[in-house]
This record gives sequence, C-alpha cells and structure tokens, in this order.
Amino acid sequence: MVGWLIYSGHDVEKNKRYIEFYIKEGKLQSMQIKLILIEKLEFGVRNNTWYFKYENNEIGRPDFAICRTIYPLLNKQLEYMGIKVFNNSKVAEICNDKARTYQYVAQLDIDMVDSAFVKNYMTEEAMNQIQEPSVIKAVAGHGGTQVFFLEPPTKETGEKEFSNEKTNNTTSVEFDKREILNGLNQSDIVLQPLTGSKHQDLRVYVIGKKIIAAILRTAKEGFKSNFSLGGDVREYHLSKGETTTVEKIISLFDFGLVGIDFIIGDKGELIFNEIEDVVGARMLYQCTDINLVRLYLDYIKMNL
Repeated sequence: MVGWLIYSGHDVEKNKRYIEFYIKEGKLQSMQIKLILIEKLEFGVRNNTWYFKYENNEIGRPDFAICRTIYPLLNKQLEYMGIKVFNNSKVAEICNDKARTYQYVAQLDIDMVDSAFVKNYMTEEAMNQIQEPSVIKAVAGHGGTQVFFLEPPTKETGEKEFSNEKTNNTTSVEFDKREILNGLNQSDIVLQPLTGSKHQDLRVYVIGKKIIAAILRTAKEGFKSNFSLGGDVREYHLSKGETTTVEKIISLFDFGLVGIDFIIGDKGELIFNEIEDVVGARMLYQCTDINLVRLYLDYIKMNL
C-alpha cells in the first residue's frame, strides 16, 4: 500500500521529525509513505482528463494521500482521479477560510465569535469604523500569523492603536494602519470583537469522528496563545457538555485529522474559533504520550 505525504518544500525542514514518524509508522503497518513536494508536482488536465507528473516524469497513483499543505485544488484533483485524500477537499476548502468556516458552522447554533466578513478593498474603511477593541484576521492566516489587534479612537488623541505579535517575539509591537494592511497582503478578512480576557484557547484533536485529546493554551503576553508563539500548554479534559459541542461540529464534516479551536470565555465557556486542516502536533506530543501518527494511519487503513 502506497501513500503520498504531501508537503510544501519550505515546511519540510521544520517538520522533518514528523515526516520521519509517518515513514516509520507506515512501515510498521505495511504502508510505503512517500514524501511528495508540491513544488515538484505538476497536475492539471491533459488529453481531456486529469493527470499528475512528478519531477517532470509520469508517476504511479498512490492508494491514498495525506495532504499536509494548504492546497484545496490539489485535494480535489486527487479525488477526481479516484485517490482517497486526507483531509478531503470539502474540509480543505471550508476550514482553510475562516469566513467560510464561521458561515458553515453557524448552522449548529453553538457559541461562536461574532465575525464580520470584509472584502480586501473594504478593509481600511472597516478598520476606521471599529467602536470596540477588535481583532482583524486574514481569512487564510494560520498559526497566529496575519492577526492584528485594533483599539478604537481614544478621547484624548482621537487616534487608533494597532498592534501585532511577531512570530519570533511575544512582545506587543505598535503597527500603523499601513503596516497592518501590508501584513494582511490584500487578503479578505474577518473582523471580530476581542473575546476572552483569560487569553486562553483550547485545541481539540479529532481523527474521523473520534475526539483524541484536548490541549489548553494560555498566552504569556498579548492576546494570542499559539504554542508556536510561546504560549503555555497543558492537557485538558472535556466536560460532558463540552464534548457534546465538539461532537456537533464533527457531525458536519468527514474529517481525517483536524484541530478544532475554541476561545475560553470569561465564564469558562467554549466559544468556537476555527478548524485547523493542516494541524500541528508538537504540543500534543509535549503534553501526552499519544502517538497521533499511528492513530491516524490506523484510521486511514481502516477507511481504504
């Protein structure tokens, strides 16, 4: 059984050990896991049908593919060619766009962050109109990138304050409007009120329909609690009500492996925030002895 493990080249080095886990665990389950770099992969339509080439050569179709890069078009191409892909194209298309995720999950009537959807050319005007401390996010941002904090005008100065948290530093830095717009890189955005004074969030790891574990993240400074940005992490045990909330979200999708993220509200309640399609596992391995890769390959094997 052959599986493609698809990465972008610039993500390979920092995920080297994780990739090695996949290859090692695959061998234990009679799976040949092949690392495929999207920069070397050509795909499209030729002679009226879909095709793949790798390193300018024809390549045999795998039995399955694990897409560890954000490229919904590729997920869809794999499916058109009869290849089972994890996560599937629906998960990739919805969950890699924050606005689409909020719009889709809203049908569940669970606690969610209020979110205004704003086209990129309307961003500056939306920033000028804020009346409360707010967070502005690029719809496709990940890992705490392209997330900015905005304060409404003060009575004394009439000026707005803008700040971001650099990925290599947990100290808040002041940004002017132009720098924020540059940081958003012409992305469509979601605009949200600042939610949760605890500066905590919860990531729930899910494989298929099963909750694997939950990790609580707490920001050391500022409002972003991402582990990659220096947040503290620990294992968290879901209550019965919290489990029910997560299961409602799971029911909407055919997940492979994802992380479902919640903000911890001021009363300790879970407020849905987003779903990570290409979810990282570093903090799960740090806080537990769960072998996530083994569980995922077990799930894939069972579903082929």
